[in-house]
Amino acid sequence: MYLRAVRRRTLVMTVLIIVADAVLLAVALGLLFTGSSSVPTPTPTPSPMAPSRHSGLSLPAKPTRHAANRGSTAVSTVAPSSYHPLRVVPPQTAVQQTIDESMAQESAQASNLLKGSAWTAPATSAPFRAIDAADSASPSLFAMAFTQKLLDIRFASSTRNQLLAWADDNAAPFSLGTVPASLATRVLGVSLITGHSPVPSMTTWAELATSRTSWSVSGLVVSVNPTWTQALSAGWVPRDPLMGIYDVSGVLSVSSPGHATVVTSISFALTLGGAALHPGYGAVALDNWTLD
Repeated sequence: MYLRAVRRRTLVMTVLIIVADAVLLAVALGLLFTGSSSVPTPTPTPSPMAPSRHSGLSLPAKPTRHAANRGSTAVSTVAPSSYHPLRVVPPQTAVQQTIDESMAQESAQASNLLKGSAWTAPATSAPFRAIDAADSASPSLFAMAFTQKLLDIRFASSTRNQLLAWADDNAAPFSLGTVPASLATRVLGVSLITGHSPVPSMTTWAELATSRTSWSVSGLVVSVNPTWTQALSAGWVPRDPLMGIYDVSGVLSVSSPGHATVVTSISFALTLGGAALHPGYGAVALDNWTLD
């Protein structure tokens, strides 16, 4: 059975650690030059994140897709469209400039990893159906739906490529730092196939299929990541108004014929943003995957 107790850090969490350090630096600079503990307050912009279960978002018109029904049992490959996720221009406060400059330096180095990565064409399929539009309108509901579909797997009746294509169909572009637009949607796929992650390797997937292993996730809890809250509280504003980092935890049950079900706790950080191919939320990256 595929169980690994590991922690991993990829592009998003590395950049957000830089964000946290930059927040502390910006606050320190404010104290040094103004003698005040206050942090510059940004000019009001669209809400940078909506951590509540019902966000009340006003979503753009739905883009044209190759298959009209996102829940179709047949493979549905996404066709090019004119849809683009919303972006805002943050106010150029001292905090904003300090954090943005730090992220630009870090993300520039990560672009080389993305350039060498392979990725699948976005698609849904019978084993991995599209997430409902209603769930895509709320960050917590999307995080739960994404996790449920990512980890509820019958290995004998699905393929790894189908899972990765489904993930790409739900990807949101990475919008921190200076990652080129042509590479921004690859971050999710790289976070799922680089190093240890919840997605088994092709060899392990085949072994799990042969043993007729199935995964099932339950008891999911979603909360806003404290580092993200710290960055926003300092006055920093993301260019993607739907972006947010959420801590997800739950229980993973691993079953196969002739063996007792193995139950273990899981947790990870899921970065969300405006989806690349449809209105509402998408996944930017999955980090800090842990099995206890």
